[in-house]
Amino acid sequence: MIQPLGTKLHVLIEQEGEDKQKKVNFSNVITSPAEADIVKLGEVMADLGQEGSSLDSVIVTNQTRVVKTAQ
Repeated sequence: MIQPLGTKLHVLIEQEGEDKQKKVNFSNVITSPAEADIVKLGEVMADLGQEGSSLDSVIVTNQTRVVKTAQ
C-alpha cells in the first residue's frame, strides 16, 4: 500500500557577494503545486532577502511510504 507523507520545497537563493546559496525550506506543502506558484514563491523569497539576491531554483520533494499489506 502506498501512503502519501507530504511535499516539501527547498528554495535556493543566490546572494550577491556570497559563495554559498541561501536555502529556505517549506514543509507540508499542498500535493502537486503548480509550477508557476512554485516559481512565484521562490521569487518572493528572493525579494525578501538581502539586496542583490535572486532565485536560483526550487527543489520539490514528494515523500511516500510503501508498506507491505497482510495477505
